[in-house]
Amino acid sequence: MLLPSLISLRHPISHNPTPEDIFGSTLGSIFTDDLQNQHGDDSDTVIVYRNTKYGELELRTADVNGEDQRRKFAHYLWNAGVLMGELVGGRPKNQDIWDESEGSTNGQWWVDDEGEKKWSVEGETVLELGAGVGLGGIMSTLAGAQEIAITDYPAPPIIEAVKTNVAKNLPEGLRPRVTMHGHLWGSTTTPFEIGHSHKYTRILAADCLWMPWEHENLAKSMLHFLHDSPDARILCIAGFHTGRAKVAPFFEEVVPNNGLAIDDIFEMNADGKRRNWAKERDGGREDIGERKKWLVVARLKRK
Repeated sequence: MLLPSLISLRHPISHNPTPEDIFGSTLGSIFTDDLQNQHGDDSDTVIVYRNTKYGELELRTADVNGEDQRRKFAHYLWNAGVLMGELVGGRPKNQDIWDESEGSTNGQWWVDDEGEKKWSVEGETVLELGAGVGLGGIMSTLAGAQEIAITDYPAPPIIEAVKTNVAKNLPEGLRPRVTMHGHLWGSTTTPFEIGHSHKYTRILAADCLWMPWEHENLAKSMLHFLHDSPDARILCIAGFHTGRAKVAPFFEEVVPNNGLAIDDIFEMNADGKRRNWAKERDGGREDIGERKKWLVVARLKRK
């Protein structure tokens, strides 16, 4: 599986592998049909993301406190975030155009020339919602975004982890382009929210759809921050690991009922194979192992 293969974990020297560590590291070879969707969970372990264009990025997760912060799952990097990093980072110049019949295997990339332009953030103002480790915002900065705001749930450990990752992975000359903020979806009254209304021409949201009760708040934040330009877009990727039924209502109901519209939408698996979006598969009895391999990839705009 290509997406998980871009990630490795670097444990501290003092780390003694537990039976759970050993078992977890071999799951892919034991259960070949299973796919690891989440990476991290230990603030002392470095997540290494290998990007063909920009090299290795070292990312630390938040040292979260209490159940409320853990329930945000910001202390993981998810496959949707990895794919977001790939797409906004852009294709290496020496790679071939993506072939739908072969996916992204054999050294080929995720999307073709037209798709690459649609996901480009070069010269754009970028906001990342639900950032987790901040990979989307960091890759946007490396790819030439003009101004970048990385946001997540306003808990100090989560925001501090993002600040650490920005300092570690961005050259000093690029860091002034980036700011980090706590943001509660649906809120529009903090100084940051008031001062940046309709500011961003690209909004990134990776694996932000697993909480159906937050869908309308998320859409409210998207509309609040999205630039008024007809070219402004929301770049949204989400996995089905928590169930397609939790993700689908966002696109089928919340988006059209809250001032947004779908520009394009499809599904892509961890190897780059594409298929049409479907709000339901197999009569709602979609196989869990198969479902976990797929992501919904969408671009949204103002209605």
